[in-house]
Amino acid sequence: MADKNFIDNKLQLWDSVSTTDPKYTKKVNQRGGFTAIAAQSQVKKATEVFGPAGIGWGVKNEQFTNIEGTTLVLYTSTLWYVFNSKTGELPIHSSIKYGANGRYDDDFAKKVATDALTKGLSKLGFNADVFMGLFDDNKYVNQVTEQFADESWKKKLNQVVDKLPDSDKKKFSDAISKKTITSKNYKAYITRAEELLVQFEEAMSEVKKNNE
Repeated sequence: MADKNFIDNKLQLWDSVSTTDPKYTKKVNQRGGFTAIAAQSQVKKATEVFGPAGIGWGVKNEQFTNIEGTTLVLYTSTLWYVFNSKTGELPIHSSIKYGANGRYDDDFAKKVATDALTKGLSKLGFNADVFMGLFDDNKYVNQVTEQFADESWKKKLNQVVDKLPDSDKKKFSDAISKKTITSKNYKAYITRAEELLVQFEEAMSEVKKNNE
């Protein structure tokens, strides 16, 4: 039987990037209908996980090959990334028609490179819920929307709370756990946390002054 920790470690990256914030998606009715993902949100997520583009991740060996006698261009490159101090590489590719009926698309290079990057990141688990068809389930989308909304207000609150003494941090943490603080009233608690922070900073300033 496989070691559970080994399996968990193998899914560490996948699990950290597989859930998609619905606000970065949109329904497209072309080609039978599908869910499109905002490309820049993927770039941001990759940066959060790996570090700045060009340092923690990126693409290299880009090539654009025109298929002779057509307006079809094949794009190939290598997606590289650093995760847990190890460098990984994946070949990525896509194709696009840069013109039809005498009209040409000046943005074809950007479009095909972006499509290849999206497909490459999906192999690492990025936006896996979209590619696995979960966004076709309205119940799932509503659940994820609520999840990201919770994370958003908690992040705003914790930006202030994290500067407070441990005793106050625990009080706020307990209030969140007991759902005393919710998405509907968190702003009032941010105000309260800011008041406590002012009091704390004034007290620390007074102590420092007395010790001089």
